[in-house]
Amino acid sequence: MSAKQVLMLVNTQAYDDPRVMNEAQSLSQSGYQVRVIGAARLPGSPTRKTISGVEFVLTPMVSTKHPLRLLAAFWQLLRADVGEVTLQPPSRQTTLISMIFFLLWSLRLGWRLRADVVHSHDLSPLPAAWLLARLKRARLIYDAHESAPDFYGGAKGRWMGRLERAFIGKVDAVITVGQRLAKALEVRGARRVLIIGNWKRLADFEVDAERLNAERARLNQSQYALTIAYMGTLDSSREIEPLLQATLTTPHVLLVIGGAGAVEERVRQAAARASNIQWLGWVNSRDIPLYTQLADVVYYCLNVEETHDQSIAGNNYYSTPNKLFEAFAAGKALIARRGVGEIGEILEAHHAAVLLDQVTPEALQVAFDQLCETSYLKELQQASLQARELYHWGAAEQRLLNLYDELTRS
Repeated sequence: MSAKQVLMLVNTQAYDDPRVMNEAQSLSQSGYQVRVIGAARLPGSPTRKTISGVEFVLTPMVSTKHPLRLLAAFWQLLRADVGEVTLQPPSRQTTLISMIFFLLWSLRLGWRLRADVVHSHDLSPLPAAWLLARLKRARLIYDAHESAPDFYGGAKGRWMGRLERAFIGKVDAVITVGQRLAKALEVRGARRVLIIGNWKRLADFEVDAERLNAERARLNQSQYALTIAYMGTLDSSREIEPLLQATLTTPHVLLVIGGAGAVEERVRQAAARASNIQWLGWVNSRDIPLYTQLADVVYYCLNVEETHDQSIAGNNYYSTPNKLFEAFAAGKALIARRGVGEIGEILEAHHAAVLLDQVTPEALQVAFDQLCETSYLKELQQASLQARELYHWGAAEQRLLNLYDELTRS
């Protein structure tokens, strides 16, 4: 009997997306043939790649209204020629024109492929995924990484909300990242919702001791009483500025920080001024375990107060971030904001974090002092290790495989 065929669509740099990679690799290792159509977001990346038996292809991004460039993009689409490497400038934003082109590319490439299941990662590929599933008489999964209407906000968010409501009742199953979003998706019309969290493979966080010690030496980590790590989006929503201010005035604390975003230049400037702020630049996903294990504490604070009005709280209301589960996988304590997002609920339950009512430099300095107490830090780290017994990829993987087995059963 031939292997069951899975076609995944994701409007991101697919093989750099940890959730896509985890799901695709688990299915491939369990005997499914998995192909992933993604979107090129970074220049100079291979457009075709095979990882752990999973075949990836990245489609060109189109984000300009220049007539000649649009004409060239249409010609490239008609030829189905994605090239060898991505050429366009970096793009983290999804515009209407780029979304339309991604849908057209998904249909252009996808119609030639066999599929028993079409798996749409997030909302933007869902119309193309639905059409491909109908054409191939395949089962359809909608994988909601975020709350799309809240993620986009404003008029675009309302339009995305209507799009989601139009398709959500037509899918065979919805999977998502946490309890809050699962409940919201049921209210929006999902017939069946399964939680498969952004949990981590514990083996990925078993970092080679020699490599870890070499990086500790490079950073002069032994000079500091406490090491804080943050790797991710660098913008005001993540309370980066208070973190920088607190670290600049606390010389016995080392901050290891990397990522990209609106306040990146501010981080660079702070690192140039202070030896206890180490700027990593963009951190490849394969290096996340290294820096998480190197740290004593993982930082993840959001700047939106929790309210019962989800439209005010935005997508942060549902937040169950990768940083939380990376910390659990490595057995690290966290600093987070109390009562914001599902992360707040999880950390209240598992007592693995210093939770702040207000994220200010002064509050962070108090937290740093608390965490420099070895017994208190070890207590939080032990709670984190206990939490990972619940939140690890092995548990999520089994749910995913059970769902696929049910959907593809003859």
